[in-house]
Amino acid sequence: MPTKAGERLKFETGTAEVVVTKGGDATIEYDAAGAGQLQVGKRYTDEASGIEVLVTKAGAGCLTVGGAEMAQVQPKQTKSAD
Repeated sequence: MPTKAGERLKFETGTAEVVVTKGGDATIEYDAAGAGQLQVGKRYTDEASGIEVLVTKAGAGCLTVGGAEMAQVQPKQTKSAD
């Protein structure tokens, strides 16, 4: 099932909630037993499908797409203003 930008996802297996910022042709799953902690305001992406989400409610566990764990997006580094 395709994931659309703007969708709000609440997962039955845990407390985490996300908003899809970039959609794709895959389904996002939440693994509450997985290692890690989802933090509010952090973005996660799956490069294979192009899906990106923003965490709106924290929870223990990890997000997966097609069995592969989504990677946390690192903030872009800017040049310092010396």
